[in-house]
Amino acid sequence: MHVPFCRRRCPYCDFDIAVGRVPAIDTVLEGLARELAARGDELAALQPTTLYLGGGTPSLVGAAGLAAIRALLDPFVDRTRIVEATVELNPEDVDAALVQGLVEIGFDRVSLGVQTLAEAGLRELGRCHDAAQARAAIAQCVDAGLRTSVDVIVGWPGQRDEDLEADLAAILGAGIEHVSVYALTIEAGAPWPTLVRRGLRVVPDDDRQAELLVRAEARLHAAGLEHYEVASYARPGAQARHNLGYWTWRDYVGLGPSAGSARFGADGTVVRRSNPRGLAAWIEAAAPEIETLAGEAAAAEGLWLGLRRLSGMHVPAWLARFPSVDAAWLRHRIGPALARGDLQWDEGGGTLRVAAGAPETPAWLRHDAIAAALL
Repeated sequence: MHVPFCRRRCPYCDFDIAVGRVPAIDTVLEGLARELAARGDELAALQPTTLYLGGGTPSLVGAAGLAAIRALLDPFVDRTRIVEATVELNPEDVDAALVQGLVEIGFDRVSLGVQTLAEAGLRELGRCHDAAQARAAIAQCVDAGLRTSVDVIVGWPGQRDEDLEADLAAILGAGIEHVSVYALTIEAGAPWPTLVRRGLRVVPDDDRQAELLVRAEARLHAAGLEHYEVASYARPGAQARHNLGYWTWRDYVGLGPSAGSARFGADGTVVRRSNPRGLAAWIEAAAPEIETLAGEAAAAEGLWLGLRRLSGMHVPAWLARFPSVDAAWLRHRIGPALARGDLQWDEGGGTLRVAAGAPETPAWLRHDAIAAALL
């Protein structure tokens, strides 16, 4: 479920959000009720096992708003089947009442948009919270027994090695079980390019970002977290089950403006649905975009998704999911990547993965380029 509200737009972001301090939660609830009424059969057939409220900033609607959303979902989503229920929070919204409300509503996992604990970095990234709020939010969520993930952005202009080390030391010291690490990415429709033209920002340095990503991996590995997906690290047993569904070709239903859905057919087809962008268009039930992939296009889609996991994908499972192709097709498709050393195929064990690469330039840094070549 996409909750499309934020206090302000971060300068690097082009997400589909409405900006303001008083979100129109009643409007979203009306739209959600309408979408659920129209797609109830689809949800019933899915029988969801994970739930994820993202944004935007879901925490901006408060415990009452989140409870109202969950109440609307209840007739369509069997709580007894849900093994993981996650909600995204921004630190400035977190207080004792919100945390207690999350527990009572039935959320067991939170994803905190911390990004950095360096005050200079928070200013550069246009965040609403300060470091003290971020530290307090982490402590409150962990102390309440919520499975807690923290988002970290690296490579913001001016970030020093010691800034990254301080961020990770504080996060790990707080008992965090899951960390997502992203290089600062500037979307074309975000405010950042305009700020660059006005001399108020600079373009991030790709090489510096890569260096910091490798440093983050080494630090998190040393602390016992597994790098299990390109941007994700977890302690044993703490992988994000919802996100793993995307990389293992599970059907999913997305609700709310701009939300995406996917259905993987027994014949290997992939049907993707994108809800209309914009709160008003979604409320008015504008037609979604529907895309159907079949044959080789569907298999290639499944291939790059499966390779998001650094442990690799199980080739026999992929072949069963996309029966329109065979092992010979795969060998031909990945031949150039194997020759370049980008991929590693253990045919005996049936695993295909992104190769390790050199310690200072691991191949996972090039995942986007590797995936684009496969598609």
